[in-house]
Amino acid sequence: MRVERGASQVLFGMLPTQTVDLQGRVWRVARWTDPLPLTLDQNTVRGALLDAIGPWIASGQDAGLAAELHARPAVDVVEVNRDRGVLVESFPSQWRCRTCGRLTQTRIAPCACGSSSIAQMHFVAYHTCGRMREPMLPPRCRTHNAIAVRLPGTATARELAFFCPDCQASLGQGFPFQRCDCGAAMSVSVHRAGAVFSPQYTVLVNPPDAAATSRLRAFGGGARALQWVVDGMRDDDGLQGKQTVEGVIESLVQQGISRDYARTIAQDLLERGEVDRGSEQGEVDLPAGIRDRAQEEAMALRAAVDGGRVRIADMVAGTTPPQQLLYQENYPRALEAARLSTVELLTNFPVATLAFGFTRGGLGPGQSPLVPFRERGGLRAYGALSRTEALLFQPNPSAIYDCLVRSGFDLPPAGNHREARLAILRAARVPMAGEQHPQALGARLLEVLHSYTHRLIRTLAAFAGIERDALAEYLIPHHLCAIVYSAGRGEFVLGGLQAVFETALDRFLDAFVTGESRCPLDPGCRNGGGACMACLHLGEPSCRFYNGSLDRAALFGPTGLLRGAGGA
Repeated sequence: MRVERGASQVLFGMLPTQTVDLQGRVWRVARWTDPLPLTLDQNTVRGALLDAIGPWIASGQDAGLAAELHARPAVDVVEVNRDRGVLVESFPSQWRCRTCGRLTQTRIAPCACGSSSIAQMHFVAYHTCGRMREPMLPPRCRTHNAIAVRLPGTATARELAFFCPDCQASLGQGFPFQRCDCGAAMSVSVHRAGAVFSPQYTVLVNPPDAAATSRLRAFGGGARALQWVVDGMRDDDGLQGKQTVEGVIESLVQQGISRDYARTIAQDLLERGEVDRGSEQGEVDLPAGIRDRAQEEAMALRAAVDGGRVRIADMVAGTTPPQQLLYQENYPRALEAARLSTVELLTNFPVATLAFGFTRGGLGPGQSPLVPFRERGGLRAYGALSRTEALLFQPNPSAIYDCLVRSGFDLPPAGNHREARLAILRAARVPMAGEQHPQALGARLLEVLHSYTHRLIRTLAAFAGIERDALAEYLIPHHLCAIVYSAGRGEFVLGGLQAVFETALDRFLDAFVTGESRCPLDPGCRNGGGACMACLHLGEPSCRFYNGSLDRAALFGPTGLLRGAGGA
């Protein structure tokens, strides 16, 4: 059987052990056939996975994945081989006659009753440990050695009525108790239920290949990238001059050399004048607990703009006076009202979406054990690397600083945007998704930025006529940035974000600021946390934080970022 599917459809709907509907039947994905390697920077991959599994770490259900990742293993990242595709197997092997309800283990046609209308049963047994199999059936009729089922018209397995198709004797209701190999009871549901299989994804921004990341790390890496962000993200990529001591050490460690020996080699190169001294922290002095994440986020931001960036100032040259008025007066006014420093168009935004595991049972992150994908005993992630268009939003650091101060947080004085950025960066510890006891300042910062980004996406989708699920977020919270990009799902016309950026950014931001800030479900929504599917939630996996850390009050409340800008 050959069925054509796009790479994105495979990634989001045909992962190993996942069941799929194809040509009127149910199949289980056995494996991706001869998948192709995706050459991504391993440090970036491991960091993204650690961030993504935060809810499972917090609930103690990460299957030891966090400890394993901290040991710095190689993660096998692959993409679908378009020539070889995906191997599927028929599952479950239980068939039902649509006329008499008789059940068989093979697709026998015609049925004993003479009917040729045979359908596959769509119920499966599963357990949170990751196992899935065909559900056990009640004992057959002792007289006729047959069994049939009467479907209740619902997806509830316990309402199935089993009987003998020959004598009509009742054989029980619902599937009998079935024990998993791990010893616990298995549950039964329709194969496409979210509780049966919930894939878990993470998104990371990555340069074209691992060599580009190695080059950036070799020339000071995170320290220089961090300095570049704090200095305003100028065109200079910060890779001028010689390698640094830190870059040499990092490169050697990546090759398997011990850090102590790497330092000896780097010191020798320094004494011979072949490398720059550099600094592990660059010129930005940050606490150790914040520095690593801030540097990795700076590297991601550096990678995001490497493919091409267009700023508002770039569009002024060569335009007619009406367009110049748009860019020089209307756009700056709209940016100020939206509390933004700038918006940039990223014309070749590199984004890798990785499926790293799945859950069975609880639907929420961290509610049931995580089952990582593995191959030959090692970790594996199934992914797709794409290049698309995106908008980079940079809220005004001083506006966010004032919002945090109004919220009661004690931050050092800041006289300009740079000082405000550094004051926040040095003080805030942004929580990972699902973190149980986050720092209050970091949690509030994430809530403000996350709520802001969700409102951007919902407004942009409505304003530009783009399907909401076709847009996704990538937050860079330590550097007060948010990227909205085409996610490769739903219907999206390439060029849609560019059109808004070039011709209607002011009108879009006006709608964002002055549009309705109340929720149709108020006061219930407001009393229940200030965010729901009717006002701020996005579909998953568009949201990397599982629709947590959201509150309209963070934008329009008494201390909100957009206080006084829109309707109450």
